Amino acid sequence: MDELKLIKQLELLKGIKPNQNWAAFSKGTILSKEFEKQTTFDSLFEGIGHAFATPRYVAPALASLITLIFGTALITAQAGNAVPGESLYSLKQVYENAQMAVLSPEDQSIARVSQLDKRLSELDRITKESENQGKKLVAGIAEAQKALVVASKELAKLPASEEKVQLVGSIVSKIEKIEKTTNAAIMQNSSEDYQAFYKFLALSEIEELESNEKNLTREQKTLLTQAREAFDLGNYIEAVETIYKIQPKTEE
Repeated sequence: MDELKLIKQLELLKGIKPNQNWAAFSKGTILSKEFEKQTTFDSLFEGIGHAFATPRYVAPALASLITLIFGTALITAQAGNAVPGESLYSLKQVYENAQMAVLSPEDQSIARVSQLDKRLSELDRITKESENQGKKLVAGIAEAQKALVVASKELAKLPASEEKVQLVGSIVSKIEKIEKTTNAAIMQNSSEDYQAFYKFLALSEIEELESNEKNLTREQKTLLTQAREAFDLGNYIEAVETIYKIQPKTEE
């Protein structure tokens, strides 16, 4: 009996016709959703199009802004290779100072000592150039001397480290190399700022050699004693020169 009732109910369902109003409503709802979806994409692309198709009174300002941004980036890149005596050198210094401003106090000290190393590298480049060398050489020496005064003060703030020793060694080597190339003293050898670098380097090297004294030859031990005596008398440059006789420096 249950099966006969179920069959009769299915036959009744087959005879039901869909309501025209319901069909129209469903179709309209589906189409409206599709329209909304299409409108969303159209609005997106239209917005992008408007960003490029700006009104006439906005286009010049936008073009100027783009030119300014790319132009500044290009000038900054060119300024990175500038040397003292060139027009873009001031911009290079502004950029360097801006970079240092965000560093920690210790990192700023390292950066200022490193800045002297950079000034000496610039000066070394100038000695190898022929164009406007006289003007650039004067400017380069002045910048290196200013950087030396700042760096000598920052040097005392830094803790002893291998990085510090290598940096100071690089600075001293570059000073000697440039003075040999130009056949002129670019620094005042008697100034405390200049002596500070030789003092630090001499003491670091003497202490390292003394810690390994048992591995030195008799001649090297004699030289080490001479270096220590020169250091104790305040003759730091002489002490460094004596140390170089024990372990010759490598040429850059």
